[in-house]
Amino acid sequence: MEEVVLRMENAGYRHSIYSPRPLRPWHTRPGPGVFSAELSLYEGTILGLVGPNGAGKTTLLRLLAGILPLQNGKICAGEEQEPISSQELRMKVGHMPEQVRWQGKKSVLQALLELGEMRHAEQKHIEQLLKLVGLQSRMNSPLNELSQGMRQRLTLAAALLGSPRILLLDEPLNGLDPVASEAFVLLLRKLTQKGVSIVISSHRVDGLVGLIDRLALMHQGQILAEGTMDDVARDLGLENKTEMRGKGQLPEFAKYSINKEEIEFRDENDSWHAVINKPHPELLIELLNDGYSLTEWKIRQPNVIEMLCAATGLSIEDVGLEVTSSATIPLRKFGGEEE
Repeated sequence: MEEVVLRMENAGYRHSIYSPRPLRPWHTRPGPGVFSAELSLYEGTILGLVGPNGAGKTTLLRLLAGILPLQNGKICAGEEQEPISSQELRMKVGHMPEQVRWQGKKSVLQALLELGEMRHAEQKHIEQLLKLVGLQSRMNSPLNELSQGMRQRLTLAAALLGSPRILLLDEPLNGLDPVASEAFVLLLRKLTQKGVSIVISSHRVDGLVGLIDRLALMHQGQILAEGTMDDVARDLGLENKTEMRGKGQLPEFAKYSINKEEIEFRDENDSWHAVINKPHPELLIELLNDGYSLTEWKIRQPNVIEMLCAATGLSIEDVGLEVTSSATIPLRKFGGEEE
């Protein structure tokens, strides 16, 4: 079993928002934030922190990075029971914010050297980082000449100053073309092989498929579910689906004891496509025995979109993720509304 490198228990933080009153124009009240968060980070694994915009993902990352102070709960190193100090936390964690503006005539190397002074990083270490992220050949290039993908790599190099054991990435794939995204993913895998624990926060799940080892679903400041993909699906009561395609006549699925609530199908000219919301291993033989022409048959695991819809009770449109998926029926609702 993987080693726990950082543990968050009952963690809470609420942003202050202005709420002016007649004699108190600067009055504030507690606003949105993170509520009773429980999370463990494991050595050499990638955790996907997924939720709609405004779910609290960035706030959670800032708490893990020691940028924001906890108002409730604690963060502990490994299996320790005593909370870790903010200073110790910042030494363990590298944080890659969503947007960093690298601009100016300063070279890539100069920019990192200046940041490296705060981490007491030597030039040799910084040059090794630039090689690791694929910017060795652009070491002396002005920041203004970097592409978006190169800027993301430079931000990652900055987060790696000090050789942190934990890396927090906020929307790292935003603005990257498919080639740059693939190269970035390969780089992250290389880091996990060195034992680095990575958290990727994203409201887009298309780039996370096949990358993450664990998943945490977040909505309205709460972590609704966390674990491996299989664990989360099981905890939410989601089953594998049976997907099939065929030619000719659409089968009469009611004949095979399949209710219309269990199936989605599309009949197009001389072909058809059907998805049944549960496994039906015996159906394949029955359809073939009855003479139906099948061109595709597969068992499909629940995807991240379906898990988030099931956890939040929201439709795909309400979740607001920038991906497409088959229609799903929300199964349950967790938690309450933020103030």
